[in-house]
Amino acid sequence: MTLSVTTLFGALTGIAVVGGLALAVAGCVGWTPSGTVQRRSRTEQRLRMLLSRDSAAAKAWWARGSARIAAAAVGGLLVWLFTSWPLGGLMTMAVVLGLPWLFNTGSGAKDEIARLEAVEEWVRRLSDIHTVGVSLEQSIQRSLETAPQPIRNELTLLVSRLTAGWQPQDAYRALADDLNDATADEVIALLILHVQDRGAGLSRALRDLAAALQHEVLMRREVEADREKPRTNDRWVTIFCLAIVGISVASGSYVEPFNTVVGNLVLVGLCVGFVLIKIWMQRLAVLEPAPRFLSSADHGGPKVKEPAA
Repeated sequence: MTLSVTTLFGALTGIAVVGGLALAVAGCVGWTPSGTVQRRSRTEQRLRMLLSRDSAAAKAWWARGSARIAAAAVGGLLVWLFTSWPLGGLMTMAVVLGLPWLFNTGSGAKDEIARLEAVEEWVRRLSDIHTVGVSLEQSIQRSLETAPQPIRNELTLLVSRLTAGWQPQDAYRALADDLNDATADEVIALLILHVQDRGAGLSRALRDLAAALQHEVLMRREVEADREKPRTNDRWVTIFCLAIVGISVASGSYVEPFNTVVGNLVLVGLCVGFVLIKIWMQRLAVLEPAPRFLSSADHGGPKVKEPAA
């Protein structure tokens, strides 16, 4: 194979054509904001996490991401030099960068279950701490000492907001946005109701809610165990496809027809089809999250307590 400007231009043109078609479909179909409060997507959650560079999770991700970007650049360059095929180098870079997405199909659901289990543990501890004569806000501050690790950052933000003088209702709604789970909204709704009436029996209600959360966690674990088999099949299909592509690229003469403008367009179409099939297979193995019923749009933003006269 020989590297030429025409070949590189053909590859970039194919990518531009596919992107233009995707934008055209999105423009024709359009989208309208739903009236139902939806959970933030995993992509939005990941972007929010990446933008908060001071968090430990963000620093760890950037460290892993930097190593993966370097490996993708080196791998793509080696494939390009070995095969004299620029599109092969681009494909190698895309595969290396997308390895977590290609193989870790169930990691998001497992993380959500771990967070929900941490919420259940925190609610149970909060029910033990909250006693007569101790306000809910003071109990939450004391519960931070033994807060479960998966939600420690969210609870730390909650205590900081309460200490800064936020109205409790607004601070609890902000916690609901941070947890971003329909089941966790039930906990926040109970806290908001207690703020409104300050009645007795909160500890018992928290214990009952913790028991319900424990049952929910067990149900989700059973569902995830049933969905592990299609996820395993998805990983094996991915390994098989990548192995076939790698052997084909290394063969030389077998992929010679793809080293043309038309061949590059066909290859880009095959890559897009592979990605679409992967998305379809992953959707089959992932439960759609239940829509939330609490939203920051329900109130006019955070309000600070007015100082006592």
